[in-house]
Amino acid sequence: MANPLAPIWTGAYIGLNGGVALADVDSDAFDFQDASRAGFGGHVGYNLGLGSWMIGIEFDASHHGSSQAVSTAAGGSATFETDWQGTLRGRLGMSVGPALLYATAGWAWTGAALFESTPSGSLHNADATYNGVVYGMGAEAFILPSISLRLEALRFDYGTAELSVGDGFQALREVELQDTLIRAGVTIHLR
Repeated sequence: MANPLAPIWTGAYIGLNGGVALADVDSDAFDFQDASRAGFGGHVGYNLGLGSWMIGIEFDASHHGSSQAVSTAAGGSATFETDWQGTLRGRLGMSVGPALLYATAGWAWTGAALFESTPSGSLHNADATYNGVVYGMGAEAFILPSISLRLEALRFDYGTAELSVGDGFQALREVELQDTLIRAGVTIHLR
């Protein structure tokens, strides 16, 4: 028997979200520590209810500024920074009463920069846009006829980028980036 509540998820929506992200940065040259930081952003998407099931697509962008700095054995320093990320994801969910439980996966990208200071004081930097995959799960429930609250956990696997820092300690740095994000959000359904 079809769930009569499923159609309430059909339609376009827009919302705001905020949460905490944990960055996991690995480098061939530096020993960065994991860094957690708060962030905020927005999301927009469209859902289609199919009986007890829902399929949808969502775009989101958020600011999660992170800065991880280390000192080198030679007396210099390095800082790896990220400040924004975006995703384009599919969603597949199942209605459970007035709530929606869903899985999500898609494409993610983020901006990053590496700054180096040599022992002699010269500065070098490189920028990169990381591309990768994002996947996770969440739950969402209506609190008013057109407003819902959500809680979701996302994992970002960006892989490795080679950042060229000119004539720094080495001309090329390999830096691998992964993120784990836990966030809550409020959504307005436009129907």
